[in-house]
Amino acid sequence: MSVGRRRLRPWLALLLTPLAPPLLYLLAALAGALPLSGGRVAEGPATATVFVVSNGAHVDILVPLRTPAMDWSDWLRPEDFPEGNPFLAAYVGFGWGDRDFYLNTPRWSDLTPAAALRALFASRGSLVHATLWYGTPMPGDAVRSLRLDAAAHARLVAGLKAGFATDEKGRPRPIPGRRYGPSDAFYEGVGRYSLVLTCNEWAGRRLRDAGVRLGWWTPLPFGLMWSL
Repeated sequence: MSVGRRRLRPWLALLLTPLAPPLLYLLAALAGALPLSGGRVAEGPATATVFVVSNGAHVDILVPLRTPAMDWSDWLRPEDFPEGNPFLAAYVGFGWGDRDFYLNTPRWSDLTPAAALRALFASRGSLVHATLWYGTPMPGDAVRSLRLDAAAHARLVAGLKAGFATDEKGRPRPIPGRRYGPSDAFYEGVGRYSLVLTCNEWAGRRLRDAGVRLGWWTPLPFGLMWSL
């Protein structure tokens, strides 16, 4: 047997093992985190500070509640937050994900292998999760701050709004009675969760569309946070 074939054997064995798919996925996610796309965060005068916040598995994008470009208190109705007050919030955070997973896994202790597999391979729709923030996050390992110019902020706002499924009047469609706490709400979303389009990649696309320099594919939170 040639030296080349002997060297090839370990790689072939790896590809044939059950661990190969997740390992290849992880390698692709690591490669995707390389910040090759986009440009500077702000090319003109910065007009808005936004935050990307990670809980270790999922990221939210936080935008100011009110700016000249967008007043989110007009988009998110007070009745959607029966125990919170969107008019007093400083920021609103947006995340996107699988509908069933969001509604049926409020705590990580509720996570089951079946729920994770359904989200990855048999998603039945998506939701947008909106969370009111009454203070300003402090940048750190789990928080990144970005200064956006007016054009970038407008693109980010447009991308976030496009994630909502809307009614005949163009209003977002809330999920009545479903929330994690007093200051959050769920809305019908656009798209389906998958191995390619995860919650973190959805956030990555919103940031890339705004012109933020970011990895070209960010399905995992650590890749997205690392590339910022």
